[in-house]
Amino acid sequence: MNGEAQTNAYLRLIKIGIALSAERDLDSLLENILLEAKGMANADAGTVYLATANHALQFSIVVNDTLGISQGGKRGDPINLPEIPLYLDNGDANLQNIASSAVHRSETIVIEDTHNSDEFDFSGTRKFDEMLGYRSTSLLTIPLKTITNKTLGVLQLLNAKDERGEIIPFSEDIVLLIEALASQASVAMENRSLIDEQEALKKQLEREVDTRTEELKEALTKLSEAHIILKELNTIDAVTGIRNRQYFDEVLDQEWRRARRQGYDISMLLLDIDHFKRVNDTYGHLAGDECLAAVAKAVDEMFNRPSDVVARYGGEEFAVILPYVSAANARNLAEQLRVAVEQSTYAADGNDLNVTISIGIATMTPDEENAPRDLIGWADQVLYEAKASGRNRVCLHGN
Repeated sequence: MNGEAQTNAYLRLIKIGIALSAERDLDSLLENILLEAKGMANADAGTVYLATANHALQFSIVVNDTLGISQGGKRGDPINLPEIPLYLDNGDANLQNIASSAVHRSETIVIEDTHNSDEFDFSGTRKFDEMLGYRSTSLLTIPLKTITNKTLGVLQLLNAKDERGEIIPFSEDIVLLIEALASQASVAMENRSLIDEQEALKKQLEREVDTRTEELKEALTKLSEAHIILKELNTIDAVTGIRNRQYFDEVLDQEWRRARRQGYDISMLLLDIDHFKRVNDTYGHLAGDECLAAVAKAVDEMFNRPSDVVARYGGEEFAVILPYVSAANARNLAEQLRVAVEQSTYAADGNDLNVTISIGIATMTPDEENAPRDLIGWADQVLYEAKASGRNRVCLHGN
């Protein structure tokens, strides 16, 4: 996936995240999650499982374009498939089934061909294929979990296709995109659950208001706290723990309008982890995620003024908004950060990693003739120059 395609994909992710957050019906939410995932991966089929209270995975939505299957959700036919137990009769974790195994391992599982894999029990899949004249080949299975590692369900896609309609394995770029979508989906599902709980509690309190006034006050206080937590969670990137792109866009717009009124500088840093794909390829995506989180922490600790904003911009890119900071000071701070990262060793999934970063810097005094996208464009341009000129360096726009 080239840079423009990747940027468009992540912009689409932002729009999807906003749409998912606004969805009020759980069945419609799950349908949207599956359809968006299928569309982004160009997959022939997909399934969403929901975790049940009795430690099992329940089929919630099943879609297969080739076979014309659409079950569950808001508009599909009823599902009559047995639940998948998360634990065997002897109490051991069920690692035979790929969906339950993804839950226990808390990681994405990618299978190139189910008919050539003996890692999991695909006997049922092969029997299904034989009965219907289908071939389940490439398989992508991602657990849906909250930030506290509570299992919400599993997202599973089947048979990725190329432009000619040929079945292909799920590429690394697609896996990363669907993992990001799954992260957004988990937040939206948890938010939907919290909102449903809040609404149910509110109705109960309304019925008891005359005789249980004190209990009502206490419950409303809890609801208020839950709303604050919920709002805060919507601004946090699930992988790195720093602010997400949606929050970045909102704050940049607010800060831009304030700086235009008051006439002060805004500096922006766009930074990228050099050769990050090698980290994923060499050590795996779990190590890659931990590396992202470690670098994000280093950036967040460097820029810690109340007005500073550090956010994950997309993939292995981070953005920093620095109000009241001149170009020269921004460059000095960026160089300090670059050196700090270069000299640090990060623990990631049992490995000691050394990485470098490239940084692009742009500074503007906002006026009527420019916009936030101009500042982003300048910073992105010099970030590209920093990477093109050898990486592990800082480039300042206009210098």
